[in-house]
Amino acid sequence: MNKFVFDPVKPVVETKFGKLRGVTYGDVNIFMGVKYAEAKRFHMPVEQQPWEGIKNAYTYGPISMQMLPPNPPSYYRGLHMLQKQSEDCQNLNIWAPKTMNGEKKPVLVWMHGGGYFAGSALEEYSFDGFNLAHYGDIVFVSVNHRLNILGHLNLADYGEEFKNSVNVGIADLVAALKWIHENIAAFGGDPENVTIIGHSGGGGKVQCMYQIEEAAPYFQRGIVLSGAGGMGGSDEDSRKGAKAILDELGITKDNIEKLYEVSYDELVGAYRKVARSLAEAGVRLGWSPIADDYFRGFPGDVGFMPWSKDKPIIYGTTLGEFSNVKLTAEEKEAMTEADKIAFLKDRYGEGADRMMELFRKAYPKHDILDLAYMDSMFRIPTMKAALKHAEAGNNNTYVFIAAYTAPEDGWIPVWHGGEVCYIFMNEDRVFVLNEAIYGQKFANIFSTMTLNFVKHGDPNNKYLPEWKPLTTDHLYTMVIDRECELREAFDEELVELHSKYNPRPTFGPRL
Repeated sequence: MNKFVFDPVKPVVETKFGKLRGVTYGDVNIFMGVKYAEAKRFHMPVEQQPWEGIKNAYTYGPISMQMLPPNPPSYYRGLHMLQKQSEDCQNLNIWAPKTMNGEKKPVLVWMHGGGYFAGSALEEYSFDGFNLAHYGDIVFVSVNHRLNILGHLNLADYGEEFKNSVNVGIADLVAALKWIHENIAAFGGDPENVTIIGHSGGGGKVQCMYQIEEAAPYFQRGIVLSGAGGMGGSDEDSRKGAKAILDELGITKDNIEKLYEVSYDELVGAYRKVARSLAEAGVRLGWSPIADDYFRGFPGDVGFMPWSKDKPIIYGTTLGEFSNVKLTAEEKEAMTEADKIAFLKDRYGEGADRMMELFRKAYPKHDILDLAYMDSMFRIPTMKAALKHAEAGNNNTYVFIAAYTAPEDGWIPVWHGGEVCYIFMNEDRVFVLNEAIYGQKFANIFSTMTLNFVKHGDPNNKYLPEWKPLTTDHLYTMVIDRECELREAFDEELVELHSKYNPRPTFGPRL
């Protein structure tokens, strides 16, 4: 057992902009709340000003202002909600193993979930980078950036200075990658070996980086976890939405400078007042990136850009994702096989019989009731994006689905984000997944596949059967379950039927 001791001798590194002082825990140097850019409201980020002396980097920096409904779902009420919120939120956190002889470690950059309207680098207790740095021997970085109305309000009709305002949230991430490229060597990281990874909205952000030419030089590969596709909305809708909000505030092109004086709460309040009428008029505001000359659109829609099409990528989803099934463990335990079939027929109507047949073929060792928890909303755009990557000529496109059950609510298929703690090697911080035997197995699988991909561009490892990349002719998916198996085009008809008959969950800032 390793004994970790807090080192009172604090590490100091010199960046392009000035010196930073962190802390040392065991064999890992930690720097938190590191500023990587600054930005005027609704403007693209710019480099920060250099400083004299040494800045302390001991604590997490402020997170983006959060746009949440009055009683947000539990998955938006994480640890990050205890953090200070600020518009000045362009900061990152670094966990770096101590290095010797100038050795440079691979770098993994985390882009958080929460759609594009909520979340932070400290979204969950399990998103701490210490174990990845210590056991994985890599430099781990997590990033905060502008979200929601601050990151994605389309003011293009209000002047050239706002040309890319709808995408300044993801522009922050590009600025972070640039900062990492220019400074991470001082922390022991290799600027030429950077992998970006994100879950949910963070997975979407990874895809965004592939579609922005300015970002391309700053990373070599990506991992998209339950995040393929966008949040919806169009350029036209985003402009109409912005106008309605500004009209509510009494702001026009002639007095646009007043926009800088309005508080964040006033901005959100104006949005809440017009949201219903916008929705009734068919105007959809997703608070997400919109295709323009900076961001070229999500790859599932427009394909991959020439500057990114050859970068290796992993796409993953879970079998359960966001299930809306409301059954207690006791209710499930009392159900006979006939009860389960009756439940599924009631849920899926005329599609039930064929779906049950296909589910048994796709997942022969699963309880038939697991069909009720199955996802198609993430699986379909994931396969679509992966195929786009293969069509662009990429020979290193890997796809997985986490299909195991976990001991919550009477053993349900793994849900949205249920695999992430294993990647971080922090499964002990998520009690419902802390299953002694298989918990360690999945920790080995997910952490090793991630680290191998980060270090070598190939997720294959001793805990999995041979993992072949997806091609246009062979739609391979690694099914990660209690027994893992590489399958080919095994669930296409099933997910199509499921998408047709399954009640869909809703997402976004329902205000």
